[in-house]
Amino acid sequence: MSELEIYLQKHSLLVEQLAQAAENIPPGKEDWRPCPSALPWLRLVDHMSIARRHLILPAVKGEEFDFPACQRDPANQATTVEQAARAQRESWEELKTFLDSQPETYMDSVVGFTRGRQWPVSQVLWFGFEENLHHRGQLWIYFRVNGLVPPKVWGTEGMIE
Repeated sequence: MSELEIYLQKHSLLVEQLAQAAENIPPGKEDWRPCPSALPWLRLVDHMSIARRHLILPAVKGEEFDFPACQRDPANQATTVEQAARAQRESWEELKTFLDSQPETYMDSVVGFTRGRQWPVSQVLWFGFEENLHHRGQLWIYFRVNGLVPPKVWGTEGMIE
């Protein structure tokens, strides 16, 4: 199995978990946050699709990006859990469609990333995966702090009952 196939398999599963996490945010809790400096629940899950669409995808295409300014633009932000879940799935499909159109050697192509860094496409993609994984952990905590069981997709449901 190629690195790209492994990446697509792992990140596809993770994106679906994030979309399901969005769909499971309790009504009335969309703006809940554990402290004033934390992202509200809906924005936490939503900002990952914004980053995928406006940072990761342009970077791997070798295009200009304006991140995090795009994250602050209300036009890019979901206002409902349904929009956040849809944005997760749609931004993933956009990235996956682009990657599927590239030759296998594309993973080794060097592109500009943040702070003037030059990274291989594979490193940009795995950075995005790791960032999404980190935020999935934050979402798990948001569920638990609110006395809720996280969505049954994470494999962590039986840890604390």
